[in-house]
Amino acid sequence: MESNNSIRLITLEVGPYSNNCYVLVDPFTNISAIIDAAADPDTIIEAIGNTSLSLIITTHRHQDHWDALEDVKTQFPEALVAVHEKDATELPVKADVFLEHGDTLQVGTVPLRILHTPGHTEGSVCLVSGSFLFTGDTLFPGGPGRSDDPGSLRKEIGSIVTHLYKLDPATKVLPGHGAPTTIGESKLEYEEFANSEHDVDLHGDVVWSKG
Repeated sequence: MESNNSIRLITLEVGPYSNNCYVLVDPFTNISAIIDAAADPDTIIEAIGNTSLSLIITTHRHQDHWDALEDVKTQFPEALVAVHEKDATELPVKADVFLEHGDTLQVGTVPLRILHTPGHTEGSVCLVSGSFLFTGDTLFPGGPGRSDDPGSLRKEIGSIVTHLYKLDPATKVLPGHGAPTTIGESKLEYEEFANSEHDVDLHGDVVWSKG
């Protein structure tokens, strides 16, 4: 568990793809939210504990990021399910809230600002709260999330550069899989990619640095 003075954050590694599921708790109101109920619902439910779950947010439509959603929603029927409208039809339950770029959700007194970052999927979103940035599969240490075609990669890079790289360099990047990084470290990695030539068909699992 970690804190940035206004939020308690529990990071769970769940499922066969080692997804990160994040549980955010407002220490002042004991209201909580989940970012990506990915798998292992019993583990997630245990992490919620005696907090009051208000939101279950899904960063994008891929099943490994919502496989526990239905079970968690059943356990906490009052919690609102939130996702971008362009990815909503893939979810196993109906969305209560459609996330739009620039919107702010409240987890008690804790604000979560929505950044629409299409590319990995059309409805991919990232969320900013204080010094934390939750990136789903949009940005990882070393590069962007997997892209299906060159156009999707260009769109994803545009989302990252336009929205994520404008944040404070000290912002902690909390991805959907694996270890965290910072915006500052990611921007340094990206500089090599931006200053290199690339095949016009480049897409898939792309890394910023060849080193």
